[in-house]
Amino acid sequence: MMFLSNISLTSVVLSQVKFKLSAYSGLIYSLIILQVLGILFATGWSSSGTSINNISINLNISSIDSGFIFVSLLAISVGNLITTRAYRYDDFSFVATRLSSNIANCIVLLIFSCYAGVTTYFTVYLMRIFLTFNSTNEFVEGPTILDDPMNSLLTILAMIIFLWMFSSLGYIAGTLFQNHKLLFFGALVIIIMLLLTGTWIRISEIIFVENSSLLILVAKTFGIAILIFATSTAISNRLGVRV
Repeated sequence: MMFLSNISLTSVVLSQVKFKLSAYSGLIYSLIILQVLGILFATGWSSSGTSINNISINLNISSIDSGFIFVSLLAISVGNLITTRAYRYDDFSFVATRLSSNIANCIVLLIFSCYAGVTTYFTVYLMRIFLTFNSTNEFVEGPTILDDPMNSLLTILAMIIFLWMFSSLGYIAGTLFQNHKLLFFGALVIIIMLLLTGTWIRISEIIFVENSSLLILVAKTFGIAILIFATSTAISNRLGVRV
């Protein structure tokens, strides 16, 4: 009987994931727009210069950081959007529990993060092409994925996990606001207090700065995302079963 229940949960989750991916496919257009904006903002560059023997040297640094910030904001928005009442009503198309709905949402957000992380990473090559045709400066390109494949793959993985964590923040915020507004504002007050006292800065340093390798940072971020999604699921499950 337990075996049949597990199969039933798996099939329901997979059906919900397929449905949600189809329903949310329009988000890809938003992602593309933000990535293009990121490329355009990257052309603003951070720069520094010096002068030696009446020769001026200007160093312009361009990166995909702005694009990743835009996509991170989209991840938070998507995580929040998926918890709204209009999107939750989609689950009435299935015989589903809140557990299956939450699992499906986590998987959908992970798939979105994978797509967003990979495509955002490769926008650096589009940015190089754009700058090549729109600038007369000499370029010193950074290493490509072929030059250092392992480090590049680890960077892509880090981007994916960070985007998944950002989507989890939007998800738990949406879950609290939609179902427990008092708890939502209570959590907001605690966060503000942490920011004002500087405690949040110290916590952020321990989690995101004090790491001996990128892999450890990825592991920490992954653990935080899992914890947030688990908390969101526990909060949601307290509302009962939806059929």
